[in-house]
Amino acid sequence: MLFEYPFIFKALILCLILTGMHTYLGYHIVKRGVIFVDLALAQIAALGGCAAALAGFSAETHPALNYLVALCFTLLGAVLFSFFRSKKEKVPIEALIGITYAGAIALSLIILERSATGSEEIKEMLSGSILTVSSGELLFITVLYAVIGAVHFVFRKKFIAVTNDHEAAAASGVNIMFWDILFYATFGFIVTSSVKIAGVMLVFSFLIIPSVAAAFAAAGTVKRIVFGWIFGITGCVLGLETSLRLDWTPGASIVAAFLALLCAVIFIKNKTGVFNGLDKER
Repeated sequence: MLFEYPFIFKALILCLILTGMHTYLGYHIVKRGVIFVDLALAQIAALGGCAAALAGFSAETHPALNYLVALCFTLLGAVLFSFFRSKKEKVPIEALIGITYAGAIALSLIILERSATGSEEIKEMLSGSILTVSSGELLFITVLYAVIGAVHFVFRKKFIAVTNDHEAAAASGVNIMFWDILFYATFGFIVTSSVKIAGVMLVFSFLIIPSVAAAFAAAGTVKRIVFGWIFGITGCVLGLETSLRLDWTPGASIVAAFLALLCAVIFIKNKTGVFNGLDKER
């Protein structure tokens, strides 16, 4: 049924684009052990959008200004997380990220309570609206992701070195603070753009679940990223097809498909030798 409806085809293309970039970024997030940084940044982006709407710049009437405010919030969050990572504090960075997330979602809810359509806006903030993505939004996402993807490709050795062994990279003279800020800044652009369309829940799932599945099944940077892409594409197709056939919310259906596939990967890994060879470093 996927190709019977034009709006579903657009949603599928959007999901494939999200899979391509988010799985790569998810590898870095999982490897760095800052699992909730994407959830926190996504919620900070949503908070920025809510604040802009409260100021009279809603996404419907002033989309560019709304996006700009959300982006500024996200970039400030990116700098904050880079600062957290650079400090050797007694409190784990995940705790600080969790506090930031809790604060962002609390402030978002307070702002949305002042809106007449607050309940609907809360639902959209969480689950997004991928079925209503326009051609213009799809083109914008494609161009933005291509530019950021090019940045990460050009500087891939620096990003991967900092991600895989933070202390060794610092010892070799790499400016950790600079590359962290650049990583989280580009990550912020991705999150701000995707949250507007896909919602906080789906953005978090795209970033984390395929990468966690890849960590179970494969070893090595390239194999994990490729496995995550295959996992993500499969989950998108299954999720959207399930959404059409059972009349489920598409975002929730994709997350459910990801979870089912993750369980299947863990079961296959533990009970069979299907992934033998993938889980060995080369």
